[in-house]
Amino acid sequence: MAGLTYTLLIDEQPASAEVIEAVQELEVDDSMDRASAFRIRLAMGSTADGDWSLLADDLFRPLTPVNVKVGIGTTSESLIKGYVTAVEALFDERPGESSLEVTGVDASVRMNLEEKVRAWPNMSDADIAERIFAEYGLDPETTSTSPTRSESETTTTQRGTDIRFLRRLAARNGYVCYVETDPSSDAETGVFAPLDLTAAAQGVLSVRFGEAGNVERFSAHYEMVRPTTAEAGGVGIAGRSVELAQVSSTAETELGADGTLEAITPQPLVRPSGTGLEDAGELQTYCQAVTDRSAWAIRATGSLQVGAYGRALRARRPVTVRGAGSLYDGVYLVRRVVHTFSGELYTQEFELTRNALGLSGSESFQDTSALASVG
Repeated sequence: MAGLTYTLLIDEQPASAEVIEAVQELEVDDSMDRASAFRIRLAMGSTADGDWSLLADDLFRPLTPVNVKVGIGTTSESLIKGYVTAVEALFDERPGESSLEVTGVDASVRMNLEEKVRAWPNMSDADIAERIFAEYGLDPETTSTSPTRSESETTTTQRGTDIRFLRRLAARNGYVCYVETDPSSDAETGVFAPLDLTAAAQGVLSVRFGEAGNVERFSAHYEMVRPTTAEAGGVGIAGRSVELAQVSSTAETELGADGTLEAITPQPLVRPSGTGLEDAGELQTYCQAVTDRSAWAIRATGSLQVGAYGRALRARRPVTVRGAGSLYDGVYLVRRVVHTFSGELYTQEFELTRNALGLSGSESFQDTSALASVG
């Protein structure tokens, strides 16, 4: 593919020509729901002294940093900075069939190495997230939460690894928690915040648009009975009062004309238990998060024509779809993208999600970001 390059850095240094030549397939899995990861399969051969190439150099030690960048046209951006978590050597009697497969995970793996028990007195959940991200040298990107729990009343206690603890805190606030590599600066950022659903779409995916199309395959699935309302209760220790919370509508921005929760009658209801919360405000926030998450009932998958789209599709950001009909056209959130480099071939398989149907009327189907990159 003309104008396509990728760069591989191992332990902060560009990979040698020998390593690049040995790469058979390189995959980056950029995901919203779990840690992003990479996988590299390299050809491996025996050396004159009876050892094996690549193994003798011991390049891929535990938690060695690996950075993958992609260049399309005149633009270049980081897809992932990950850390080696496993290697698998395959020794085959057939010449040229032996290989080494290296896998790794983003910086969240460093936050998952030690289970901890510690108290976080007089801090809000966002304050805790900012403190933990700083311990790993990550640039924190947090949105404030309430309340700040007073030590005299209640203290948030951590039991588990840092990343699992932060994800639990994020879930009860209706937030997302993840680590990602800044595409332009390579800086590693820790995010603890709500989904940004009002951001400008990163591009337009054109389905069955002839010469203007950039999607090879597209399918949409609507899980109609997934959206649900929620209610929960608790007993306030200080006042010995019963606290109740009930949520019957979504609070997040709906990416279309008709929300998936409003479309179902009667509305399903769940009653979460074991929340560990006693304050009515926190229970309300928790139920709102349950309801909001359930509304993402529309899932679309497909394959992107990279040359026509002109850049890397990114997870956790909006994108606009056209050509799928009035029901499924509109803005989606990118849930996952799998980037695969194999020889000169570069493919992007994507998964999108949506919490509404139809068009809101505010969509733009002109790919201004693509025009900007060309200019």
